[in-house]
Amino acid sequence: MKKEILNLTLVILIGLMGCKNKTNTESKAITKKENGKFGLIASFGDIPSITYSSNNEIGVVFGNEESIYFSSSTDYGESFSKPLLVSSLKGLALGYSSGPEIAITKSNIIITAPNKDGNLYSWTKSIISESWEGPFRINDVDKSAGENLSAITSSPDGKLYCTWIDTRFLEKTHNMNHSNSTKKAETNHNEEKKVLDLNKMTPTGITYKELFDKIGDIPKNATLNFHDDSEGNLLWVLLDNDRNALKAENFKEFKKFRERNGNRIKPQGKIYIATSNDGGKSWSKSKLVYQSPDGSICECCKPSISSDAKGGIYIMFRNNINGSRDLHITKSMDNGETFTMPEKMGTGTWKIDGCPMDGGDLTISDKLGLITAWQREGEIFIASDNDSEEQIGYGRSPSISSNNKTTYMVYSKGEDIMATNIKQLMPKKIGTGNFPKVLNLEKNTIYFWVNDNGVNYKKI
Repeated sequence: MKKEILNLTLVILIGLMGCKNKTNTESKAITKKENGKFGLIASFGDIPSITYSSNNEIGVVFGNEESIYFSSSTDYGESFSKPLLVSSLKGLALGYSSGPEIAITKSNIIITAPNKDGNLYSWTKSIISESWEGPFRINDVDKSAGENLSAITSSPDGKLYCTWIDTRFLEKTHNMNHSNSTKKAETNHNEEKKVLDLNKMTPTGITYKELFDKIGDIPKNATLNFHDDSEGNLLWVLLDNDRNALKAENFKEFKKFRERNGNRIKPQGKIYIATSNDGGKSWSKSKLVYQSPDGSICECCKPSISSDAKGGIYIMFRNNINGSRDLHITKSMDNGETFTMPEKMGTGTWKIDGCPMDGGDLTISDKLGLITAWQREGEIFIASDNDSEEQIGYGRSPSISSNNKTTYMVYSKGEDIMATNIKQLMPKKIGTGNFPKVLNLEKNTIYFWVNDNGVNYKKI
């Protein structure tokens, strides 16, 4: 997946230490627990996706190298089944929100996953079957899911909706003036340098002081950027005015990044959607949902999708308009035929010359309505239909889930996994790792995350 290198206007800015995961091929302890609260779904794997069905089944899908695994629980998260291989996908895109997704209808379990060629596939099996069918390609234009970022949901009637960031060329966007990162970078070098509060949190969940301690000596006139490695982790690099690397967290990975993106054209990421009425075996012609007037949405932030009890479809994505990369919501009340003009989430804005690689999350309940969570400049915010934004903490990658009583949230703060709910708003550390997810059931809540031990969960 191609990523755009980030250059912010301060002399020194953002860094992130990625958390690496083991790639063992066998699960060691499926339900190893401490005090009945903690468990291990698998001792391997990455980028889990979670769902809950009307059949009271919790489904978990995750990737490991080029393989996709599925595990489930039918006792409200007390235990999970041994992960079983769904399929292998050559070039499975796995890292920084790219990975398999899952939805469960009354009759089928559906899994989707992208590959590095830029295509998106689905696999399906009936609830009573033990074998998977697929892959079935979702995007109807070859290699048009080039950013490898997608999401899936199902409506109450069992119809599937899959959305993704599409990179196909549209003739009407050819002359649009998409933001020119190089030109902006040159302008930024001539701007007056800003005074930086070392105690302020970076978008990666650590303070600037903590970041500088990691970097050490700073070359004169250096600007800090971050880039993705081949596994999707963010690494820092210090560049001079000519974009030469002066110091890097990993020079080898930065060289690979340059090689991957040397001939990169300007991104033209758009929100597309396709539907399926047969459990994911066939998909409709894909449809354009939204195209930014500035040429591209924020191309490296994962979109989210969900449906309500009445069949309304909601898509959240990070937009890019005049350099502001804020979360927007668009919705459809006619089964995905038409979508509303996207509405910006929150009262603030984030002008940033690059992609934060953090798409936020949304959840819907009958009584609480639509609730969204997102990151802006390292701060985590939450908002409901009728309330203004509320700051929760500092970090990135928020995940939220609601029942008809309250909403629970989990997010990353550096290597710490932080959890809270909207009634308490007092985040507490529940573990260490990354890629956190939360599932809020009627009587309990289950958190999921990944670290060196594998795919973890905690039930409260």
